[in-house]
Amino acid sequence: MYKYYVIFIWLFSITVLGFREVHAQKKAPEVFNGRPAWSPDGKKIAFVSRGRSDVKVNELYVMNADGTNAKQLTSDGFYKKGISWSPNGKWLAYAGGKDNQWYLFRIRSNGTNKTQIITLDGHEPSWSPDGKKIVYNSSRNGDAELFIYNLETGKESKFETGRPNSWEPTWTKDNRIFFISPLFTDTQEFYRINLENRNLKQITRNEVKEFGGTLSPDQSKLAYAAQKNGNWDIYVLDLETTKEYRLTFHEDNDIYPDWSPDGKKLVFQSDRGPGRSIFIINPDGTDLRKIDN
Repeated sequence: MYKYYVIFIWLFSITVLGFREVHAQKKAPEVFNGRPAWSPDGKKIAFVSRGRSDVKVNELYVMNADGTNAKQLTSDGFYKKGISWSPNGKWLAYAGGKDNQWYLFRIRSNGTNKTQIITLDGHEPSWSPDGKKIVYNSSRNGDAELFIYNLETGKESKFETGRPNSWEPTWTKDNRIFFISPLFTDTQEFYRINLENRNLKQITRNEVKEFGGTLSPDQSKLAYAAQKNGNWDIYVLDLETTKEYRLTFHEDNDIYPDWSPDGKKLVFQSDRGPGRSIFIINPDGTDLRKIDN
């Protein structure tokens, strides 16, 4: 009888703890490599790795864009997610969690000068185009809200979107913010808001769960993960024509895409294995390759 209680607790912890991070987990992978983020110069990819199934936290790594020469940047016992490169490629911002508390950190891309920049709840950071601010979402007041942190002054302010439970913000080159609303429902859509006049526009109308959006370098396309066929696949939406196509076709989950700076590749996290791995693909669906080891 005792062993059944152990199995139940183990399954419960995987379901509850894993859902908030990836929103797409089917089973606990043996190895976790995920949340890839392409550097502004296209030469590096940052990612998180758990390395082995018996490791309870993950660490931040940077590797060459072809998957070689992975370098570990952190070793601090925090669970990490939401990696964002600074526009000049010198810094990385990310969320780190421990004991059910989440904070924001920044670290140089060579692994030095790690500092905690948010002492209250913070998730999914994204740098402003000038590198002076970071937008992120926080549930410190209950619902998920967007906040902007000024790196020069150390001050932060809440950014009202006019939408309930706004999360996963992305700061664009033309000073707008893409985000998802609402949170953890059967319908999660992408929205875009102008920082100057607060003009709000709904981008997707799929009436399904969506997350992990990333804009192409020319800002004409949005790639994201959506649960349209039972599992999660990556889709690409043309923002001008509103035409959309499915990029990945696999029975396992493909999530968290990110464009290369030249717009010729997408990197993403996949459960297709072994374990959870990092793949790259052309925007037309060709040249699919696993790049991590």
